[in-house]
Amino acid sequence: MLIVIDTNLWVSGLLWRGLPWRLLRLAEKGQVTLCMTPTMVAELAEVLTYERLHLRLQQLDLTPADLIAHVLAVVSLFDVPDSAQVPIVVADPDDDVFLRCAVVAGAAYVVSGDHHLLDLEEYAGIPILTVRDFLAREFPDLLIA
Repeated sequence: MLIVIDTNLWVSGLLWRGLPWRLLRLAEKGQVTLCMTPTMVAELAEVLTYERLHLRLQQLDLTPADLIAHVLAVVSLFDVPDSAQVPIVVADPDDDVFLRCAVVAGAAYVVSGDHHLLDLEEYAGIPILTVRDFLAREFPDLLIA
């Protein structure tokens, strides 16, 4: 099953042990395929350098480069042309990349914590769910532990 997750879920899943972490474990086990674009990878790499994350990275003895190497090992990359199309998420056009990636990849879901995306509920027939709602729908056993 192909899914797209937003940058905040990546950061949470890579650095802490909550539901986003469980979602990333599914990808590591081959139970889902996480889809990204080079633009999404670049955004994640930039966010991982934010000063507010330095202490957590030190606690885990990891660098942003370590995490990006891990990400690249578990994702499928898709080219989504950067274009001057009409914004999909008018309130935050930077979120369009997740929706465009989902369409190009043929993803089953977009999983996000971003209200700009969640407010859409779906795009091009692709449901947009919170990580909890996605897991409840597809992997309910992961919510029991």
